[in-house]
Amino acid sequence: MSNISGELEFPWANAPVPGQTIEIAPGLLWARHPLPFRLNHVHSWLLDEGEGWTCIDTGCDTPDVRNAWETLFAGPMQGRKIDRVVATHGHVDHIGLSGWLHERFDAEFWGSFGEWIWARISHIKGIPGAADAQYTHLMSNGFSEQEAREFLESRDRFLDLATPLPGSLHEIRDGDTVSMGGRDWQAIQTSGHSFEHMCFFNREENILIAGDHLLSKISPVVAVYEMVPHGDPLRDFLVSFSKFDHVPDDVLVLPSHGLPYRGIRRRITELRDHHRERLDMTLELLKEPRTGYSLIRAMFPKVQGVDNLGFAFGEALAHVNYLIREGLVANVSEQPGKMIYKAVA
Repeated sequence: MSNISGELEFPWANAPVPGQTIEIAPGLLWARHPLPFRLNHVHSWLLDEGEGWTCIDTGCDTPDVRNAWETLFAGPMQGRKIDRVVATHGHVDHIGLSGWLHERFDAEFWGSFGEWIWARISHIKGIPGAADAQYTHLMSNGFSEQEAREFLESRDRFLDLATPLPGSLHEIRDGDTVSMGGRDWQAIQTSGHSFEHMCFFNREENILIAGDHLLSKISPVVAVYEMVPHGDPLRDFLVSFSKFDHVPDDVLVLPSHGLPYRGIRRRITELRDHHRERLDMTLELLKEPRTGYSLIRAMFPKVQGVDNLGFAFGEALAHVNYLIREGLVANVSEQPGKMIYKAVA
């Protein structure tokens, strides 16, 4: 994820510590959980349903996050159970404890069908063909065999951060009205960071639960993965911004990482400009032919560690695939199964 500065309004200077909450609006609480990544936190939004709670996003399965939840149950949540778990999307930091909360409270699981299916497939070990697809994807883009094997081992460690997802889903579709915490929320489906990411907009109180789509200080990872190696998630991400045209500029945006803010129009402009700069940089670097591995080393020379390198690789390919569809870049390799990218003169 890339740092971006901007002149936004931040109503809160600090986030709640794990196990505590900040009241955003009556019956809407903000909780924060630690993450074992470079991005070291994720938020949950708790909506008071009277006898129970709706929880939006859960954090991943680590002892620290489970302990934070236990403190929340006994404290701010007043011993009342979770009736419903809602997922903005299927990444491990958002659904990692969904299965645990479902089992503990017999809670319903709500979200988009695409994210539920994607998470069930991508967070299970031993899926037939998954390791082979990732290995082939990396090798075709210039990684060494040792690096490809390290990626496969890293993926297995990552999968340990999620409990099994519930076996059934209450599906939310784009444009649905979802009642949570005594408020009606319009579901806004976006793509790019994930396939069917959901945001939730309450018009009456002018609040947008934005998930990872509209973060305040960084761009979410917009990446190509081995499942869809020729996909165009960056185009999907940029197109999705038009879905917020009806949202007022002074909406209170509740992102999954970073602080809540106001200034959605400015933020969207910043994100568009950021990716245009990345596209220009990619095109400049591809004036000479490069493998995907060579490109990320040129684009992200300071990136270290297999996990961060994986995110950088996925983001670089997202920009390459966008440019390929624009007719500005082509694969010039003469070897079947090998990718060498070059700007088209």
